[in-house]
Amino acid sequence: MDDREIVAAIAAGDPGGLADAYDEHAESLYGYCHRIMGEPEDAADAVQDTFVIADARLGGLRDPRKLRPWLYAVARNECHGRRRATEVGLDEADDMVGPSADADDGSEQAELRRLVRAALDGLNPAEREVVELDLRHDLHGADLAAVLGVPRNRAHALASGARGQLEKALGALLVARTGRRACPELDMLLDDWDGRLTVLTRKRVSRHIDQCDVCTDRKHGALRPAALYGMAPLAPLPHALREEVLGLCADAGPLAQSYREDVVQRAGPFRPNGFPQPIRPPRPRWLALSGVAAAVGVLIAIVATGIITVLALSSHAPPPADAARSGNGNPSRSGAASVTASPGSAGAASPSLPPATSAATVISAPPAVTLPSASPPSAPPTKAKPSPSATSSAPPSPTPTPTRPTPTPTSTATATPMPTATPSLSF
Repeated sequence: MDDREIVAAIAAGDPGGLADAYDEHAESLYGYCHRIMGEPEDAADAVQDTFVIADARLGGLRDPRKLRPWLYAVARNECHGRRRATEVGLDEADDMVGPSADADDGSEQAELRRLVRAALDGLNPAEREVVELDLRHDLHGADLAAVLGVPRNRAHALASGARGQLEKALGALLVARTGRRACPELDMLLDDWDGRLTVLTRKRVSRHIDQCDVCTDRKHGALRPAALYGMAPLAPLPHALREEVLGLCADAGPLAQSYREDVVQRAGPFRPNGFPQPIRPPRPRWLALSGVAAAVGVLIAIVATGIITVLALSSHAPPPADAARSGNGNPSRSGAASVTASPGSAGAASPSLPPATSAATVISAPPAVTLPSASPPSAPPTKAKPSPSATSSAPPSPTPTPTRPTPTPTSTATATPMPTATPSLSF
């Protein structure tokens, strides 16, 4: 059966349709899931649930010709949903290339694998997945966009960027080994070439490719087979998986029905065209940690802004009643300013902060405020000794005359019940 017949059979409840879909697409789906999940058991579970969802939801696919990208879209959601549950991001290229044991092998395939690995390591997780879907699984254009759940121009940009990175790493080697017969200029350039792609040879060949249309076309045409040749083969499909999948979908027992219902519910919503709503791949751990750090930084900034705002508002608050009566209208100095005057300047007094008084003293020892309309306090205020760092908060009383051992004139600020804001001075 072709894809349209398979979709129609599955929608009609024919078990043969699901069996044909499995035989046609399960092997490539398993290889894709294994590349993402890394473990055979996890990949097998993802493939199994993909066909469980297909058995229940494939009837809603608007275009039956899109069966293959639809299955990949469902499998992709299954894989990324499981990885998100374990908080694992796509931090590495996984098994897209051969094992690192080829590092000491001087063969052509080992060198190609090293170049492919280096190229893939330079891609981000989304680009690496595009390489897998585009080059290995032959999904392009609208099909690639449908699998990724992004607009077609976005999928094209991702595929072009990923291919560009691979071409940059592999292009010089591919052209140098396969294009000498088609380009005499390249053949002359590599006349004494020993077959090893050194840094100098790569630069020369790359410059030639940029200026030669023949070699540019060859680079584009040789990229896909070379990349596939440098990638590790797909993981083999377990033989027992077919029986397990088809048996689970056909089982009418309560446990199997309950499991299928849970899988379909976990699949989430489907769009009007029948494709599932894409699940965003989990972010790498370092990116998640940076996001947490950024959120903490924003929270600290908000708290700091609130504290600064409160301090700014409090600094512009109206002066206390005692400060207004004592003539000192600056609230920032009301707790620590003393009035000094020269012997001949009775009305020109200037508040000053003594050297022994610090900002911490001013903040930690604010003046006591007495409001005329407030109820009397529970305990009578204690009468503090006059000091350079505090303003008297006692009720208005006759101005005291201190006894001085020397005739040196000094000044003291005394709060009086006068209605004017000019401080009275006594010598």
